[in-house]
Amino acid sequence: MSPARRSAKNTDELRAALIEHARRLVNRDGAAALTMRALAVEAGCAVGLPYKVFADRHEIVAAIVEPELQRLRAACEELVERAGTGTVGGNLTRFAATFLDSPAVGLADELLADEAARRSLAAAAHNTGIGPADFPRVVGEYLAAEQAAGRVAPEVDTDAIGFLVAGAVHNLLAAGEAWPRPTRAELEHILTATAEAIARR
Repeated sequence: MSPARRSAKNTDELRAALIEHARRLVNRDGAAALTMRALAVEAGCAVGLPYKVFADRHEIVAAIVEPELQRLRAACEELVERAGTGTVGGNLTRFAATFLDSPAVGLADELLADEAARRSLAAAAHNTGIGPADFPRVVGEYLAAEQAAGRVAPEVDTDAIGFLVAGAVHNLLAAGEAWPRPTRAELEHILTATAEAIARR
């Protein structure tokens, strides 16, 4: 008797579950830890099961990164919408932490090193409308909105500060072990001090 075919619904559910397990694995142990065997162990399934829905590891990586880009785009939109609420330092911290905690960051270098994966990443960035060049603009737009709300001094060049804040976060993302990341409390302290320095007196 031949084995029953997996329905499209079951395949989609398995794919979604494996992507979530892969995300957890990368978040906990880093991008290098993601192998097909490690994913099977993480998911508690047979070693061959991930190959039923993914051709290889690169396909899993792409499946993690594109939804993450959608989530990061939402974080950019949310940052601008939060102008006038909470605190400027708190809003910047929340935004920065979203990027620092994203599994897409640890996988980006791998995607950029592979020609096909690089094209896939470029297409995903185009489809979601978010890429590295957008981060300084988004922070600048947020600070300009806070300026309009009277919480940032009128003489502040919001585009320049946006570039500096986004550049600092990018440096933490790109430098890795060479530049240890601050704790969440330290990050909040740094960005709150920045917000206080540009606040309206």
